Amino acid sequence: MEPSVIPELARRIVIAFLLLTHIQFAAFLIGIFSIAVALEFFSLLATDSVHLRRVSHGLGKTATLIYSTGAVLAFSVMFILAIFFPIFWYTIQRINFWPFFLEALTFVLTVLYLFPWFFTWRSLENFRWVHLSLGGALIIAAYFQQSLIDVIAAYMLTSVPAEQLLRVFFTPTTIPLDMHRILGDVSFAGFVLAGYASVRALRSRDEADRAYFDWFGSLALLAGLAFMFLQPAVGVEYLEEIRADSPGGFNVMMRGPNAWLFLVQVAVLSVLFLLGVYYMLLQVRKSGHRSAGTLRAMLWIGIISALLLVQPRVIGPGVEHPWVAWENPLGTMQPWKYLAMGGLTLSGIIAVGAYLGAYRRGLRWGYFGDGGRRAQRVLLTLAIFASLMMLLMGFIRENSRLPFVIYYQQQLSQPERFPQLQVTPTPVGPASQRSSPGTP
Repeated sequence: MEPSVIPELARRIVIAFLLLTHIQFAAFLIGIFSIAVALEFFSLLATDSVHLRRVSHGLGKTATLIYSTGAVLAFSVMFILAIFFPIFWYTIQRINFWPFFLEALTFVLTVLYLFPWFFTWRSLENFRWVHLSLGGALIIAAYFQQSLIDVIAAYMLTSVPAEQLLRVFFTPTTIPLDMHRILGDVSFAGFVLAGYASVRALRSRDEADRAYFDWFGSLALLAGLAFMFLQPAVGVEYLEEIRADSPGGFNVMMRGPNAWLFLVQVAVLSVLFLLGVYYMLLQVRKSGHRSAGTLRAMLWIGIISALLLVQPRVIGPGVEHPWVAWENPLGTMQPWKYLAMGGLTLSGIIAVGAYLGAYRRGLRWGYFGDGGRRAQRVLLTLAIFASLMMLLMGFIRENSRLPFVIYYQQQLSQPERFPQLQVTPTPVGPASQRSSPGTP
């Protein structure tokens, strides 16, 4: 793409590592901001809120300690991009100057709200609603900061005329991407926190601490599952916008060499659903509550739905050799994959409802800490798969633009390595600056 003494593959690997690591930190931080403020709000409404306040304060401390790491990673990405890909960096800065400028302002606002929110926790003990308002302002600032980054990411995949500022802010995929990431942030943070709680419960020798971390793990898992239920619907909408406005990117994700990665992604999503239901079954079974039967049935429905969801569309060398490939009738989106996603999501929702019913009626505090080590290992596995899911989503989205770095505006130096770009849409963006659609 750009001349350099460093090979292009090496530069791409460095950028990918920094970006994917930063995304994990950023998603986790915004997720725990949301969970911590929500738990602080519920602690104001609950009569016995000691444990809720302990979790909320602990999450605030965690966010404050690791926020600088996420910020350093973000600045490292910008610095390395400017060195490795100066032409691309200049182009994206020129087109997205205002999103970058406003993102810098929201970064400052996030810092200005984060530290007062945590360090006034004790001093505002008698003014807890005032403290909660600081947390609410922190969430708004953090969400706006992420939304402005999503403006840039959406533009790179579904570019629009650069001179139309409003359309630069609101490309066809901006809002679906933003909604998908907000839901994913809270879900990802919930799964990671559940994994952390499982490690603490496994290592604890004190019965009270083990019960607390067992309860915390269950609470974090519910947050992870609740927001993951909305992910498939928003993800389908995002995918449809990509199909309409970036057909080449859609081909790469769904029909090209990266199609197998999409199947891996839905397989990981299925594992998250199934392990979540299995954990709830383990927790309810120890109390002898009748909801165990419902959870067992939902687990089997989820397994059948997952097996249908991961079916490939084509089995064989590929669509370029249809005479030796076999088309799988169960691998089509309509109706099978839509039915599978619906079954997986609905069974998960019913399972959570049954688990909450058991919690309210029988699975009270006295049962936590006695669920056994298997339940804690399931939570730890969930955290690992959630991290893998986040990496896969970022990798698939960023590689769907190939052979372009900005879709149909800036191209890699060796586009012949990426023959999967089958569809040639009407050129968009600064078309007057290129003589033909293939010109970078």
